[in-house]
Amino acid sequence: MTDLRTFGLPDYVEGTDSDVRLGHELVKTWRADGLFRISCDRWQARKVEDAFEASRRFFTLPDDIKTRCVSDLTYAGYSAADGVETFTICQDIPREDVRVGAQWPCHGPVPWPSIEYRRAMRTFLDELARIGERLLHLIAIGLELPDFETFTALAEDGWHHLLTQQIPANRSGDISSHGLLVITLHEGAVLVSPGEILEFLTGGALVATPLEVVVGEGEQQVMTYFHEPSFDSGMRPVVEPATGYIHYGSHFTGVFMRRYPDRMTTHRIAVEDRLSILASLSKRASVGA
Repeated sequence: MTDLRTFGLPDYVEGTDSDVRLGHELVKTWRADGLFRISCDRWQARKVEDAFEASRRFFTLPDDIKTRCVSDLTYAGYSAADGVETFTICQDIPREDVRVGAQWPCHGPVPWPSIEYRRAMRTFLDELARIGERLLHLIAIGLELPDFETFTALAEDGWHHLLTQQIPANRSGDISSHGLLVITLHEGAVLVSPGEILEFLTGGALVATPLEVVVGEGEQQVMTYFHEPSFDSGMRPVVEPATGYIHYGSHFTGVFMRRYPDRMTTHRIAVEDRLSILASLSKRASVGA
């Protein structure tokens, strides 16, 4: 990890000469190494520290409290498997939202364990979203796409989500690459890699990077943020030949149903035939894709 290139991001991306140089360097580094590291200013570092501290406090809670933080509407909330504990934070959709009433899969409120945890994580997610937006602008510039808003337009009202994980000592854990842009935070490093969606959109010009976290003595926390398209996005590659089609909501739902086959959320999607709603959404989104 010490050999990775580290980049600082500008406060704004406007297509200046320095933005063009940085965008090319980011793409070049991804193609050579698969990921790069970004530096944080002191305000960003504080938000990272606050998020990790809130997460540490949550994972020390008794199991009977943690296991209450689940929902049959959304994959947000607590889960544990093979000693690895996870709290997933998806979009926090109120029950009165029309999409919840229409039985869109994966839509519902996040089962937050506390107001303090919610505050720390929302502040953290807002900062990650700002970083993700700048990175997508720079990557589009580095790929020399005609419009540097190409990726950020897809990510408007994006289905951004975060996995916070506590991994036991002397274990390893795979980091999912199912998203558009993947930001992994571990041992003070902020690592950025392309996800499977970005590989699809670029026709393989950028390749998703599989990551693995190896934990030595003492349990460690890992956070993985996915900066994503909107749930109802229909997508085709942004380069020629523009073959293939992905409906993001169907992609996300499929990933999480496979990951959590026994979860009550998965069971409800199946019993209430919510996949048929996804199919209708996918068909509608394909018209304008």
